[in-house]
Order: sequence, then C-alpha cells, then structure tokens
Amino acid sequence: MSEEPPAPPALPVAAFFDIDKTLVNGASLLFLARAARTLGIVSLRDLVRFGWEAVKFRHRGEHLGVLDEVRDRGMRLLGGVSAERLHRLAASVVQRMRLRMWPESQELLRAHLAAGHEVWLISATPDFLAQELAASLGATGGIGTGLEIEDGVFTGRFSGPTMHGPEKAAAARKLLAERGYDPADCYAYSDSINDLPLLTAMGTAVAINPDRELAARAAQAGWRTLRLDVRSIRAERRRVRAAGRRQEA
Repeated sequence: MSEEPPAPPALPVAAFFDIDKTLVNGASLLFLARAARTLGIVSLRDLVRFGWEAVKFRHRGEHLGVLDEVRDRGMRLLGGVSAERLHRLAASVVQRMRLRMWPESQELLRAHLAAGHEVWLISATPDFLAQELAASLGATGGIGTGLEIEDGVFTGRFSGPTMHGPEKAAAARKLLAERGYDPADCYAYSDSINDLPLLTAMGTAVAINPDRELAARAAQAGWRTLRLDVRSIRAERRRVRAAGRRQEA
C-alpha cells in the first residue's frame, strides 16, 4: 500500500483581516455587550447605555478618540469578571457574530487557508474575542487589544493601546519579522481609512465596504474594492437552515 504524498509546505504568506464591517457586518463590542447581558454579566440598563454609545460611534465614524471612549466604557462593564468566564463569554459572542459574517469575506479567508497562507484576524476588539473568532474560523490566530488580568480577573482596563491604526501595522510587521515573511508577499483587508497604515504595509491591499476616504484612496492606488450587500448574509442563513433541514430529514 503506497503512502500518501506529504502535504505541500505552507507558503511564507500571511493575510490580515480586520473584523468589524470587514469580516462581520456589525460592531464586535456591541455583540459582546449583548451576550454579556444574556449571561447576566451586565444589566439591561448598562446594555442600553452602551448601545447608545455604539450607535454614536457608528454615526460619528471610527475616529480614534471616539473608539477609545466606547471601548473603555464597554470594558468597564466587564471589570471583575474572571478570565475563564470571559473566554466562555467569547464563545457565546462568536455564535452571534458568525450569523452576521459576510459570506464573501469568509470565502476570501478560506481561500488563503487553502493556499497554505497564515490568516490573522486583527482588530481593536478585546484579544480574547479576536482569538476565539479566529479559532472558530480555522484561522492562524487573532490579534486584539490586550486586557489587564490580575489574579485571574479582568481589572476593567486594557494592558496597552487600542489595536487600531498604526498599532495594527506595527503588530503585523512584528509578526512577519518573527516569521521571516516579506510584507510585499502579504495581504490586508479592511473597510476603514484608519487601517491605512496596515493596508499600505502589505503588498496587496483590499478594501471591503470601504468608507468614503478609503474608497478614494483605493481608487487612487488601484486596489481591489469589494462592496457587499446584506442580502448575501440573509441568503447564506437560508442556505444553512435548508442544509440543516435536509440533514434532519
């Protein structure tokens, strides 16, 4: 009996995917707040207050100062929660997020994995959520904003700056340097002009549902631009439900 040939070695290529609005149609912090309410970690009053802040964030745009404010308010709600419980919370959040993911973005992610590339999710969302979502997708890993954990409990503060803007580019460059990868061979996907440092650091940049400023920059640079429609998410849900019914039959 002949042995199967060994799998081809993974190519020295990495792809970085932003999460909010790029991979998922929505704000991960809001998904997190809702799941925390369902599990009794935060009150309905806290959820309503945080939801209002998230709405203002969406209307005012992803400005760094606004993002930091919303992020800090949301994370203070989780202060005192054990790290173990946060990871259980993340598993619940991911179930909700998977229902709102762009099928086209998922297909891009899977194509990179099929080609033997590393795939990293990189986001301002808390690191435990980025890691959990990455694991659920079979991605290489998730890079998010680090939490301050003391004696196994989250203090309500972050351990460093928000993983946003220049911080994303710096984290990606560091990771590639550690692996000996050439950024010119790598990819970045995002919807926001704030991720321009990351997009310009990689050899191939793709704008997914870009904001106005990123759309203009992408057109100027000749980057690929994908504009997705929420109807594709609804169609994917219908497909999954239909497949489930066929299995039950």
